[in-house]
Amino acid sequence: MTLLRTTIILLLMFCILCTTGCTELSGTGNQTHNTSDTATPASVAKYQQTLAQPEESANLMKMDTDIYNLGEVVEFVITNEKTGDLSCTNDPPAFSVRYQKGTGQWVTRMGEESAAAGNTTKLKPGESTAPYRFVTAGWDPGRYRIITDCGVSREILLRALPSVTPAGTPCPSATNASPFIKVNPVSNQNAREPFSITGTTSLAVGEELRYSIFALVSGTTNITSAKLVSSTTTVSAGKCGTNMWSIDGVIEIPGDYFIGISNNANTVSAVKRFTVLSKTRPTATSTLPEKIQTPGISTG
Repeated sequence: MTLLRTTIILLLMFCILCTTGCTELSGTGNQTHNTSDTATPASVAKYQQTLAQPEESANLMKMDTDIYNLGEVVEFVITNEKTGDLSCTNDPPAFSVRYQKGTGQWVTRMGEESAAAGNTTKLKPGESTAPYRFVTAGWDPGRYRIITDCGVSREILLRALPSVTPAGTPCPSATNASPFIKVNPVSNQNAREPFSITGTTSLAVGEELRYSIFALVSGTTNITSAKLVSSTTTVSAGKCGTNMWSIDGVIEIPGDYFIGISNNANTVSAVKRFTVLSKTRPTATSTLPEKIQTPGISTG
């Protein structure tokens, strides 16, 4: 009985030793891994495009794309596709990034321009480095060159993000309001100087509006019966159902005037008073007779 128990114990110890040995042989302890910057997020390339490269060695630098938006993460690895070893002067291999100025000169943007040699790394055919990553936030748009101490370099392009147009304020819900024409406030104008009168309307774009300008008899509130000018203007596009109209003109004689504007059917209209001042004597106005000729007024 004692012999049988001893045999069982020996068999159990033998199995435990075999299991331990097998686990060690199949683990990661015998595999070589390069380390990378785990604090930098992985690259998510949005543009799978390549650039013409000035050096053949660029083919050994593997990237998802050569074009990035500013602020994106650039990621690459070096893969030895040669028949012999690829020698790098540091362990792990180091890299720098240079930027091409408007003058064509290349200046260092990241890393050492001439890094001191350390322990060398040799990549055998088919071997790759761990992924290298860097963030381009705060950089300028333009052409950049990634240079490694393995004798491999590649150029990339950083472009500015397109400007985002903020969403406009949505228009309020349409109501069954009556059609309208309005004249915007008219500031005092000077005689013999160009001026504009503008307004808004709910009438359709392209609809023709008719307007007339009358003068006030000096010292009274009476409007002369003679129109100084009568013409038309066209409604232009506005926003949210409120369109625009405008007229341009020049009045030669100082005084107080009214503009009246309406649609062709004369069912929608508006009136506004304004003043034309003398450039030499701002308070002086002219007395306009009841029946006069057009006092040098023109409109566009």
